[in-house]
Amino acid sequence: MNLDLVNDLFNNLKENKFVQNFIKELSNYLERNLITNHKISKENNTWNNLLADNLEIGSKKIISKYKNEMLLERTNILQNYALETIDKGEMYYVYNIATDRKNEYNLCICNSNKSHEVITKKIEDLPKGTTLGSVLRKQGENFILEKEDTLAIENQINSMINEKIKEQDQYLNSKRIDGHIYEVDEKYLGRIWLYDLNNKATGGLEGIEEIEFPKDLYDSAKKGDKFVYQNGEYQKI
Repeated sequence: MNLDLVNDLFNNLKENKFVQNFIKELSNYLERNLITNHKISKENNTWNNLLADNLEIGSKKIISKYKNEMLLERTNILQNYALETIDKGEMYYVYNIATDRKNEYNLCICNSNKSHEVITKKIEDLPKGTTLGSVLRKQGENFILEKEDTLAIENQINSMINEKIKEQDQYLNSKRIDGHIYEVDEKYLGRIWLYDLNNKATGGLEGIEEIEFPKDLYDSAKKGDKFVYQNGEYQKI
């Protein structure tokens, strides 16, 4: 990854509407559900207070690479399930609360040829019990709540998120190499972007979005500072 691509990742995290919308959608979904091994209490308002570009699942920060992968995987899950159950009718998924209209939900149509279509419905016009993450079907002019399908989708999405968390841990651990020197490019909301000066990828230095950087070093770190990774931790040079 070259320096321009790393800078693009940083700018996208702060400004890209696709990423921001993803984080908002995923956080709304997770606010309602329990994630295995990273449980979130329904009484916990973490998601309500979360900044859109600082996604956490429980106490686990998620880097932009895996935020995007989670959103794409969620789309695949919804489309595949809609196709598998097509005999039950067109499938709708309640994915977030309408902006500035807290009494309305946004629903996406899960069929692959309509995956970008979104409709907004007042909560009072939807079946009793409908909430974020619910699966609905159309019956005439009305919607019906599919509890069995909702549970099936919840399980698949929860499983996917847990796998992505494991993949992220493995990915980040593979980038923390003993003896390597890292240079600071940017830092933002507890995240710091580093260049591995010992590992030149095709086209330039490799960039890393580090989310487990010591707070004391993070607070004083500035662009151009160098750190060595030794014995499982970063140390200022």
